[in-house]
Amino acid sequence: MKLLSKENMTSFSLTALMVVAIFATIGAGAKTQPIAPNSRAYLHSYNLPASGVALDGYCPVAYFLANEPIKGDPAFASDYNGVTYYFVNEDARKLFDENPEKYLPAYGGWCAFGMAIQDKFPVDPTNFKIVDGKLMLFLRNENLDALKLWNQNNEQNQVAKADAYWNKVSN
Repeated sequence: MKLLSKENMTSFSLTALMVVAIFATIGAGAKTQPIAPNSRAYLHSYNLPASGVALDGYCPVAYFLANEPIKGDPAFASDYNGVTYYFVNEDARKLFDENPEKYLPAYGGWCAFGMAIQDKFPVDPTNFKIVDGKLMLFLRNENLDALKLWNQNNEQNQVAKADAYWNKVSN
């Protein structure tokens, strides 16, 4: 009894080779991207690099006081909840330390628009908006400006959706 014809055997062999190639690729990728033992990239569901420095080193206080992103200095660093923040000077660091929750980026530093549509998007920390006293960060790249999309919709609805999704994914 012949189970596979010559044509079916060729098709089966090609499919089997594709499956093996896919698993080999996945396995190779897993081996080349180990998680550093001291990585803080997955801390509290926040958007962080392995170093644990938030906002790509931008000063969280500057967004509020200068209404612009300004790079902080590692000499004026402070840790809060396991996350490191850099500040433009000692005064900014002290303001943060007195009331860190006031200056933290919303949604763990993930894109506010992404949260509103139930997804986690990386951000451009220079693309931001203060909404109801919260620092909102947004994705921006050559194809998309999420802040423009956010501004085209009802902001209070966007915030409600983003808050609900963040509560779901951050616990």
